[in-house]
Amino acid sequence: MDSDLIMVAGLGLLILSIPSAVAAFADGRRPYVALSVVLAGAGVLGWGWVHHPEEMTVAELPHVIFRVLARVIP
Repeated sequence: MDSDLIMVAGLGLLILSIPSAVAAFADGRRPYVALSVVLAGAGVLGWGWVHHPEEMTVAELPHVIFRVLARVIP
């Protein structure tokens, strides 16, 4: 697995935590699941960022997403 795919997976986890947090706040519960998914997503994204072969900036993140999508969708 290369670091681009790992970073996109981390971003996907971060995005998936949003509905869980909204549902927890709407029901008046504490968002434990959303918090754990945010921590997991941030960890995966950070691990991919650190192990990327070139120097990365936040501005290059959309390019990473499109590179992964271009590989996945033929």
